[in-house]
Amino acid sequence: MTSPANLILVVANPALRCPACLAGSFSAKNDTLVCKKCAQGYPFDRETGVAALTAPSSNSAIKRDIRAWWGDLYRQLYASDDAQWTSESLLRAIDDLEELFQKRRHLAAVEMPLDDLRGRAVLEIGCGGGGHSALFARKGANVTAVDITPERAASAALKFSLLPSAQGVAYQADAENLPFHDNTFDIVYSNGVLHHSENTESTLAEVRRVLKPGGRAILMLYSRHSATFWCNILPQGLLNGSAFHLPEGQWIGRITEGTPKHGDTRNPITRVYSFRELRTLLKDFRIVSLRKSSFQLDNFAIPRLTQIREWALRQLGRPAHPGGILVYGRPFIPETSLELALGRYIGFAWNIVVEKS
Repeated sequence: MTSPANLILVVANPALRCPACLAGSFSAKNDTLVCKKCAQGYPFDRETGVAALTAPSSNSAIKRDIRAWWGDLYRQLYASDDAQWTSESLLRAIDDLEELFQKRRHLAAVEMPLDDLRGRAVLEIGCGGGGHSALFARKGANVTAVDITPERAASAALKFSLLPSAQGVAYQADAENLPFHDNTFDIVYSNGVLHHSENTESTLAEVRRVLKPGGRAILMLYSRHSATFWCNILPQGLLNGSAFHLPEGQWIGRITEGTPKHGDTRNPITRVYSFRELRTLLKDFRIVSLRKSSFQLDNFAIPRLTQIREWALRQLGRPAHPGGILVYGRPFIPETSLELALGRYIGFAWNIVVEKS
């Protein structure tokens, strides 16, 4: 078993740059990384092995709300499991997760080259509970995981510490100001995260900056022309009136991703993209592939439809898959063949591969 990263190893990482002055390198002082150029300090948590590499500009009101909301959701989904993982149980969970991703035709199994990751430098932006990053590290990638929410970065660091011989490190960082030098990573991966940022265009500029020439970004963003948007999100926004008096990203945010249980902050931002909007958003990349997925027969604004779908599928011999525990916080019933087929046309996920020319 490896141990959490220590401050000396973090300071020695040549890929890091100061998010305040955009230069490197760092020195260690007590439990702080100190930029040698501008003297900005960044706290290091010895217990989790996570450095908080966020600039003062990352402390805007909306980013504080983003951290609060996703921290709340972390406590709902992952906190209890994180207290119980062992190396053996985590390895089994990763194998289950990979199998579930294959069944679901997920971005991490279709667009991500799992069998060709060994030795590659992979950055995951928005690592959540660390399940995706743990899978990539298990496949031999040199993984860097970042999340603006400290609890989520710590969760990924925990997974790395439990994986024998894994190459992985996690940081608290802002996707709009990544603490890495230009041309650092072979692959940047982000699953359903960048559309929740304060400025998605800025995050994509950062993705392009830190990619090596010819490197690829493998991303999932939400689709406007989907059953989830037109038959669930929009009707709710019209019925509760939020669609009439809030910017689109804000009212969609309040409806999506769940409800708070440990505070009052709701999801601040969720954006959706049509094909044309997506092409504009990705204009600085070469688009390699676009694929839609993620439709389920409960993607409609009908009360208790999710429970009805799950009950019906269990009756038909389709139990929930244990692979969901690591990333969804509970076992997950994968899509049926019909749902997979319909997802190609009305799914909520744009699965994207773009290249830095």
